[in-house]
Amino acid sequence: MIGDTGNVQRYGYDPVLDTLKAHFDKEQHSAVIFLGDNVYPRGLPDYGHALRKDAEDALIAHQKALSDYHGKVLFISGNHDWDKGREDGFNYIIRQEKYLQKLFGYNVMYPTGGCPGPTEISINHQLTIILINTQWWLQPGYRPIGKDCGCRVESEEDFFKTLTEIIEKNKGKRILIAGHAPIYSYAIHGGRYKLRHHIFPFTVYHRKAYVPLPLVGSILPIYRKYFGAKEDIAHPRYRHLRHRLIDIFKNHTGIIYAAGHEHNLQHISREHNHFIISGAGSKLKYVLREGKNLKFGMKAKGFFKLRVETDGNAKIEAWVIDSHSKKGRLVYEYNIDTLIREQ
Repeated sequence: MIGDTGNVQRYGYDPVLDTLKAHFDKEQHSAVIFLGDNVYPRGLPDYGHALRKDAEDALIAHQKALSDYHGKVLFISGNHDWDKGREDGFNYIIRQEKYLQKLFGYNVMYPTGGCPGPTEISINHQLTIILINTQWWLQPGYRPIGKDCGCRVESEEDFFKTLTEIIEKNKGKRILIAGHAPIYSYAIHGGRYKLRHHIFPFTVYHRKAYVPLPLVGSILPIYRKYFGAKEDIAHPRYRHLRHRLIDIFKNHTGIIYAAGHEHNLQHISREHNHFIISGAGSKLKYVLREGKNLKFGMKAKGFFKLRVETDGNAKIEAWVIDSHSKKGRLVYEYNIDTLIREQ
């Protein structure tokens, strides 16, 4: 599970993708899920755009890294893939879906057609993956929904109803739900700021932007914590999606929700469910190291790995790049022994 890989090296060696490749084992059934923001800065523009060639090269780098991979490849979209949340974002995501299909020879981006989802992928008797398009909820401009647009659900309420039905149908299995936007976070999009962000507010966007604005500088972090930019958890549309998902998840146990968006690695545990943020595929941003429900937080390039055993139990691992080891360095592991047992 790896997100925010849109800034990978376009040519040659990329430390994160090469570390990821070292984990591929043809003797094991496996999948790689790219958790959105697959192309920085603005997704895949149309032909003739100044960023088109660079965007193509980013996606080609992903395909080359997976050229010998034997398992299932899944991409979901993030805000940058939708032209960084601009009103013409739908055209960008359709172009990316078609371009990835051309590269891989089959469709790898879900939910398809820019639809909200949910897309259910039953892997085996132990595991079901559910992919959702969180950016659909935050996106201005055209957003497809309904059968006339090729989408599974007819309304926002139908989305939550369908998601609940899929979870109920898969009771007794391990359920992994993947969406770009986190539900909880101990970093910038979760409204978690350090003292230096109040004194030097522009360091929120660039770590070396030390322009002191004491008192006045607190306006930015306070605004983003309680009101939110459209990519923040506090934003009204984001908050609506988040609260509805929390309401659904709290009626079950053992669900794993994986997201990107934050450029770090986090594992948060609440109400017997587990929330992973694996957005350190190509960029880094601070994360708090301690929090009430924060099991693990680290600012380092890498990814999370989930191993599901035949009995349904699971292990979460966090791996980061390491110049001394091709496979990287294991920095965190956690056993999940609680399966969904409601019958």
